[in-house]
Order: sequence, then C-alpha cells, then structure tokens
Amino acid sequence: MDVLDNLAQGFELISTWQSLTAALAGLAAGIVIGALPGLTATMAVAVLAPFTFFMESVIGIPFLLGIYKGAIYGGSIPAITINTPGTAAAAATALDGSALARQGRGRLALETSLVASVIADLIATFVLIFVAAPLAAVAIKFGSPDFTMLYLFALTMIAGVSGNSFAKGAMSVGLGMLMACVGLDPVSGYQRLTFGSIDLLGGIALVPLLIGMFALSEILIQAEKHGRRKLAEIDGADQGRGLDLRTFRRLVPTILRSTGIGTFLGALPGLGAEISCWISYGVASKRSKEPEKFGKGSVEGVAAAEAGNNAVCPAALIPMMVFGIPGDTITAVLLGAFMAQGLLPGPLLFQQHGPILYGFFAILLVTNVMLLVFGLGAIRYLRHITRIPPGLLYPSVTVLCFAGAFAVNNATFDWIVMVAGGVAGYLMRKTNVPIPPLVIAMLLAPGLENNIRQSLTLSDGSYAVFVESPLAAAILILTLTVTVFFTWRSFHLTPTPQPPNPSEEARDNEKDLDTQATRHGHRRCRHGRRRRSDGRVPG
Repeated sequence: MDVLDNLAQGFELISTWQSLTAALAGLAAGIVIGALPGLTATMAVAVLAPFTFFMESVIGIPFLLGIYKGAIYGGSIPAITINTPGTAAAAATALDGSALARQGRGRLALETSLVASVIADLIATFVLIFVAAPLAAVAIKFGSPDFTMLYLFALTMIAGVSGNSFAKGAMSVGLGMLMACVGLDPVSGYQRLTFGSIDLLGGIALVPLLIGMFALSEILIQAEKHGRRKLAEIDGADQGRGLDLRTFRRLVPTILRSTGIGTFLGALPGLGAEISCWISYGVASKRSKEPEKFGKGSVEGVAAAEAGNNAVCPAALIPMMVFGIPGDTITAVLLGAFMAQGLLPGPLLFQQHGPILYGFFAILLVTNVMLLVFGLGAIRYLRHITRIPPGLLYPSVTVLCFAGAFAVNNATFDWIVMVAGGVAGYLMRKTNVPIPPLVIAMLLAPGLENNIRQSLTLSDGSYAVFVESPLAAAILILTLTVTVFFTWRSFHLTPTPQPPNPSEEARDNEKDLDTQATRHGHRRCRHGRRRRSDGRVPG
C-alpha cells in the first residue's frame, strides 16, 4: 500500500497545468522528431535537455520523459509509411509495416504499432513503479567494494553488447574513463589532463559533449549520405481498416511476450531498444502460427517489434535511478538532466526525493494516455511529417545544437567541446567504434573512482577487500565470465550483418533499372515514361 500511497502523492504533485503541458509538448515533439528519418531519440533528448535546466524538476523532467517515449514510438511512422525507420529501434517494424502499407493496410499497421506501444509501455511502467523502490532498499546496503564490482560489470556489459567487436567496445570504455579524469583530482586537488587550460579545470562539459557526439555527428553522417533526398511515400499508407477487436485478441500473447522481453533487456545496462526490437521480432516469428508471413506483411511482426522497443523506455530507468547506471544512451542523457536538477541517481534517491520520483512515475502513466488519445486522433496526419525537406531540417537542428550547448554554462568554450565531440563521434561511426560505451563510461568513472578509493581506504590499501564480500566476489566472477564470453564471440563469430536501409536499397534498385534501361537504348523521363536514345518520347 505504501507504493500506491506514494503514487497518489505523485499524481497530486504533477497535477498542474505546467507539468501536464510540458509532458504533452515533449510527447508531441518526440513523435515529430522520431518520425523524421535521421533524427534519433538520443539526439532529441540531448539537444533539448539544456533548455530544461532552468525549469523546475517537475516541469523539465516530464518534458524530457515525454520526448523519450514519443521519439521511440514516432520511429514506427516512417518505418510503415515510407519504409525508412525514423529511429534504429523501429528497424524491425519496417519489415512488416511497410509491406502492410503496400497492401493497402497501412492504417492497420499504424494502429497496431500505437496500441502495442501503449500496452508495453504501460506494463513496463508498473514494473518500474513496483520494483525500483524495493530494489533501492536492497542497494542501499551495498558497500563500496560491491558498487566497485557492479560498476565494472556494467562497463563490461556495455562494451560487449555495443557492437560485434569487444575490443572496440573496450577501447570506447577506456576513452570515456580517460575523458572523465580531466579536471581537478577530487582528493588532492591536482590538475589532471587540463594542459594548462582554465576551461578544463571543471572537467569536460557533459551535455555539450553529448550534443556533439549524438546530434552533430548524426548531422554530418546525414549530410554525407544525401543532400536533398526526397523520400517516396507508399501509396495507400493510410487506407484500409484499422485494428479490430478480433485481431487485437490474437495479438495479445505476442504483445505480452515482447513486453516481457523488452522489460528484461531494458533493465540490463547497455541493452537498448535497438536490440530489444530484433529479439522480440525473432521470438515472435518462431512462436507464430504463421511464420511464413513475417517480412511479407505480418501484423504480429509489427506488434512484437513495437512492444519490444517501447517496453525498454520505463525499464531502462530502473538501473539509472537505483544504481546510477544508465540503461542506454538516452537514460545516460537523462542522468545528466537529473544531476542538473539536483537529483543524484542512486540508492539514496528514493529516500531523499521520493515524492518527486513518484511524480515522475505518475507522469509516465499520464503520457501513456496522452499517447493513445493523441495517436488515434492524428494517426492519418502523422505520415505527412516525413515530408519536411532535409535542407530545412538539418540546419535548424544545427542551430538548436549550438543554442543548447551554450545554454548549459553560457560559455563559448562549450561550442568547442560540442564540435570536437561531433568530429570524434563522426570518426567513431565511420570506424565502427561504438559511442554509447564512451558516454556511459564517462558518467560511471567518477563513481567507480570514488568507490575504489573508499574500499582501499577501509582495507588499508589491500585489494583483497574486493573479494572478501560475497556479493562483490560473485559479481567479479560474473564479470570475468562475460568478459571471456565476449572475447570468444569476437574471435569465433562472424559480424552480424546489419539490416539494409530500405530507402538506400530502393535507390540502388532504381539505379539498376536505369542502368538496364540505358543499355537497351532508353532513358527514363521525369514522368516515368521512357525516352529513346535519340531524345524522342515514344507514343
């Protein structure tokens, strides 16, 4: 009953027009950003987070949570309507969603995506509400050796699951920890890696770095891919009947199964919605009575993918709030936003700011209702979001990047940090070095350093303290086990092929058709008719 009483107080705390308006605005902004190919949920939260630092926590955090949830769902809109996932978490949705749209059942795919997203998010939110506080009560009994091993385990997991190469993931973790050392030593006060720069005495500004690595690098990648590429809309994307009760009942087991998968994976450090959507989709195809329809227009495939990726959103908040360990890159940005609001994630968070946290839980439930109502009312118009030209979109986002980076500390040096982060992120993407391990390692390094120092102080410098605690020893053994597994996987398994970008594949097919037509002495006209090699149009 304590949980329900606290939740009731949370509803009372956020029942103001400012909090509800902020959540609705964030949800709408997230859907729009998620529906635009090339703009990710991490980019949206990173760019807009600095503007919430000057708001009250019950206004700024709901705004960011709304963006998070809206962007993950919004990625399914272009995946269905133009066969181009708006976010990486919607890649599996495109396989069956676009096929349904081509068959004239686009409305069914869009409504299935919406309902599966809302149900999965709702169930995962209740898991967060009823699990987080008891888990924090257990975590508060952890000693510094236990937390040291927990941090090491989290960093190992993040390095292992962020790509096919464990070595590259570990290198990214090492770079993040090295960057976290910049500034003043917390004990002695000596300067570390500042190179005489006064601007680096306080360390590398986290939010400008995140904006650069996630937003600016993405803009550079998109600018390299295309200048003004126009996405062709699938005919009939909003035609056909919607989701009826009979179809919904058939999808319930798939939605519940995928919700469980997404909730479990979301609660593990480093495993985000991108992985959850594919695992949920794969399990659904194996358990389906009609597996032959997957990839050709299966409603189950859409429901599985969307339930899997949306269940991650609330679940990823569990390790972030309880242990201060981000579940994915988006919660890593949210961690910085919490700290900027004076809310230090960790076991003491529930004791020190319990009412505010339950207010955030309440806003998660409210945004579920908002998403359902808003989605059902605007579902036929949402596909038009994809028509915004890239030539207008990316310059606008770039301006927001510079404004957001400057707004953190009102310092022009943060622009240098942002640009350097953007170039570094671009180079890391080109060389397949994952960015999330670097960011999460940079966030966890101060806590790891602090717990190591406390442990060695208590043991008079003896490293045996890290195995004297049964819990610390168990986590250490688990860390060594997963390290051996990830190393073995890197050497013995071939890289997992990435799913092709539907829009790029379509352009390649178009080029092949044009090449074949040219070989036969014809060229295509702008209106789809063929032009002969002498320049005249037949017929």
